[in-house]
Amino acid sequence: MVHKHKIILLIIIIGFAWANAYSQAEVPLKQLLDAAQKNYPALLAKELQKQASGERIKSTKRQMIPEVSASTYINYVTYNNITGMFFPEYFLPVSGPPSKENRNDMIWGSAVGLLMKWEPYTFGRRNNELRAAESSYEASSAEKDLALLEHSVQLSSTYLDYLLAIQILAVLESDKERAESNYEQAVVLATSGLVPGVDTTRFRTALSKVKIKMLAQHNTIHEYEAKLSEFIAADLPENVMDSTFFKVLPQLSGVSKTIHPSEKLATAEWETSQYQLKTEKLSWLPKLSIWGMAYGRGSGVQNDVNGNTFVENPADGFKLTRFNYGLGVQLTMPLTQISRYKTQWKAKEWEAEADKQQLEEVRLILDKQRSIADKTLQTALDIAGETPVQFQDARYAYEAIQSQYQAGLVTFTELIEAQNELITAEIELRRSYWEAWKALLYVAAVNGNLETFLNQF
Repeated sequence: MVHKHKIILLIIIIGFAWANAYSQAEVPLKQLLDAAQKNYPALLAKELQKQASGERIKSTKRQMIPEVSASTYINYVTYNNITGMFFPEYFLPVSGPPSKENRNDMIWGSAVGLLMKWEPYTFGRRNNELRAAESSYEASSAEKDLALLEHSVQLSSTYLDYLLAIQILAVLESDKERAESNYEQAVVLATSGLVPGVDTTRFRTALSKVKIKMLAQHNTIHEYEAKLSEFIAADLPENVMDSTFFKVLPQLSGVSKTIHPSEKLATAEWETSQYQLKTEKLSWLPKLSIWGMAYGRGSGVQNDVNGNTFVENPADGFKLTRFNYGLGVQLTMPLTQISRYKTQWKAKEWEAEADKQQLEEVRLILDKQRSIADKTLQTALDIAGETPVQFQDARYAYEAIQSQYQAGLVTFTELIEAQNELITAEIELRRSYWEAWKALLYVAAVNGNLETFLNQF
């Protein structure tokens, strides 16, 4: 029984270890991209702007709901009145019959009421406003996708730069080992008289130069790490290394047809301006409104049987004593504003045409960039196929010249040139793979689909 429990425990431990190893095996770049999407402020801001645009669609749809307002007031005023018309914009009218004389007595007044306004039909204006809001939402969505794509491409490009910097550091470390070996060898050969004694000094200088390059490369790596941390708005994970990019080349495959976010954005902006233009062109049509009201009023002023006013108790104004209600239909038609509306229509027409031309420009640029990106990728792959040959030849030449130097058959200059050619060829080999992956990232960027790049590993 105990043996059975041990077996079960062992299976659980192995399963946990496998799951942990599998999670750690996730591609570091994808981890960084996920972290950036969750943390980077600019991307979060675009998502919030998209949600705000969605709320504006709801607000436009709810314009169909009747407007019902409740109000109440209490005042303490005089009640002198006179017959005649006046402009009420800067004055508050007094209701009731004309006063025989001015009185300074003040009384209380009150009112409570409901006012309803409904525009059931807008002659097409509301429908175009809704479509404009929907197009604006599509623009916000495309703007968010474009920001995510651009940020992901920048992050991926910086990550590739970071990996190349580490690869170059590894090459410099190998070169340092060769320089140390050559220096120690030169000391022995100079002691035996096979090479001039000055060679030891020159090899020591070469070793110092490699160390300086390594220090500078460490600083470059630190800068890339800081940049990656900025892109994900968090500290970098412990291990973000991935040597896959320098072991295999990307495979040419068909790019899935997608509409680039920048084209989606330009299209949505053009459609928005089209619907706004249609709304403006309907602004000269009449406005149909249905009104409804119900209210009660109270006043401290009372009338006797002869129609004369008197005040028995100023506080009677708090009591609602008169009530009214009613419905009405209102149709308003702009008459002299048409000339002003025409200028607004013309402005909207120019704006819509400008948006259309911007859309055409985006399509033109993307088409040319796709052609350049495809050619760049093919060229990068061809170059990456040649660099291994150069590296093998440079390594063979270096080993041959090193043997000849040990025999005293060649000079320091010939050996150090062969060593420099070897490190140059090794760096170019790593760089050619890096350029191939960069070219594939470029293809993914101009096609608006980063999965073309990410699906390679």
